[in-house]
Amino acid sequence: MATRTDRVLGEKNRRIRELTSVVQKRFNFPENSVVLYGEKVANRGLCAIAQAESLRFKLIGGLAVRRACYGVLR
Repeated sequence: MATRTDRVLGEKNRRIRELTSVVQKRFNFPENSVVLYGEKVANRGLCAIAQAESLRFKLIGGLAVRRACYGVLR
């Protein structure tokens, strides 16, 4: 699941194809046996992964820890 599907898919789905290729090569899967897809989260407040990702972006952006955590929990 992804909250920012445009970053996962990339321009003209290029990044998702690159990620698929990397996974196939890394784990020695045969060609065209791995399919990756991006799905947008419907309600970010109910998804722990989305909340963790939101907290991550706030902390990387330089927001104080307490403010970032309160913002994510509300």
